[in-house]
Amino acid sequence: MPRLPAATSPTPRSVGVERSAYAFYCVAALGSSIGQIWVGVDVPPWPATVPIWLRVVLVLPFAIVLDLGGAVTSAFADTRQRLGENAYGWRMLSAASVTLAVGINIIGHATSPYLATVFGGLGTFAYTVWLLHSSARRRDALRTADKLRNTAPAYGLPQWWREPAITRRARTLAIEHSLGLHESLTAARTQLAAETRRAALATHIEAKIRARHADDPILASIAATTTSVDDVAQALMDMTDIEGWARSIAADIQPPEPAPAPVRPNEAQPDQSHDLDFDADEDEAKTDAREEDESASDGEQPTGPHAELAKLVPANATTYARWRTLWVVIRERPDVANKQLAEDLEMSVRTVQRIRAVGAAGHLDAPQPLNLLPGSHQWNLHRRN
Repeated sequence: MPRLPAATSPTPRSVGVERSAYAFYCVAALGSSIGQIWVGVDVPPWPATVPIWLRVVLVLPFAIVLDLGGAVTSAFADTRQRLGENAYGWRMLSAASVTLAVGINIIGHATSPYLATVFGGLGTFAYTVWLLHSSARRRDALRTADKLRNTAPAYGLPQWWREPAITRRARTLAIEHSLGLHESLTAARTQLAAETRRAALATHIEAKIRARHADDPILASIAATTTSVDDVAQALMDMTDIEGWARSIAADIQPPEPAPAPVRPNEAQPDQSHDLDFDADEDEAKTDAREEDESASDGEQPTGPHAELAKLVPANATTYARWRTLWVVIRERPDVANKQLAEDLEMSVRTVQRIRAVGAAGHLDAPQPLNLLPGSHQWNLHRRN
């Protein structure tokens, strides 16, 4: 995954912030130095002959060294840390220098709590600003050199409160793979769900392995211990046919197909050419015409669903053979809807309904078309069988 681009060039806003940090440090360090000079002028037992200006000149170098010494030694430590070192010596020297400067201000102004707090706080504030500023610059330099891990997105307190485990995993993934806020949360949810599913499956797999050696508990324990159950569970999950399960379940929940309406021979058939899509096959068109003629002329012949289905059987041998072939295909797919079969076989829904009804009645079992019109000899034999 691509890494997030590091900020190599500072923006005008970041430059202004850094200048403000330097300004705060200088003002605070100057205040701390003034406090130390004050203590150096009043506290030591100076001879009365030494004027105040001379005392300030003599104390000024020591006060500046103590205040700036903490920053200088911290800068040395920061340089060594950028190179991968710990720089414990420089850091300890820096802390000792600042502690001495703050201690002089607090103890020297012990008689005035206000002055002790102000000058001691200024020294502490100056050193803290310096440490935070230098550490931020060091992290930016390390991140630019690809020596520091990426920063995680800010997920917010509500997200941490609602999904602590997912947010923890998302933060780790975001740092390792440079993911964004939503991408890391999605990846974390998917990963944790897969781990839960794999753990549950591993329990059943271990039980299965132990069951194969139920007569020897020691051998069962050896088999379950030496087998990487988690890897077996993952391999089994990868081999699972998800789409096959979905198709099987979808077929089970399909509604039943409505039964075709019976055709009454003594009634004129309505024109359904605007509602049904008839097949373009010429023989099937002739079959439709034959049905209409026989329906109008066979008022005295036997009637019933079986007789009506027999009238739908094609008399042409080629069409009959084609219907038999299609019936084999349709019979192998009992759970598929007529509309889907019509699309797959490139024919009309009406023709699929006819083939399915005629085939289910057994009229497509003979190798050649039979004269199954009511009253014929083959009709009577078919009825007796």
